[in-house]
Amino acid sequence: MIKYSELQELNLEELTQLKGQVNALIQGKQVIALGKIKIGDKVRINHRKCRGLEYTVEKINRKTYILKDLIDGYKVKASLGLIETI
Repeated sequence: MIKYSELQELNLEELTQLKGQVNALIQGKQVIALGKIKIGDKVRINHRKCRGLEYTVEKINRKTYILKDLIDGYKVKASLGLIETI
């Protein structure tokens, strides 16, 4: 792990490059983790408006999922970064 003092020694260009690499790595790991989700699976959304609610996956797009609320039956569109499996 890189320490804060080591990060302070980097210039702005190096920090920007590091940020891009970290964001790409995070997105890649999210795609791998969510690649196991299939239609019909139960998931939760990590968002303040949807906290604690459970949904079923209805459709999987490249960057978003269409989810159906188990209780009320309404549909929600959520991005990859907000979805977590139950």
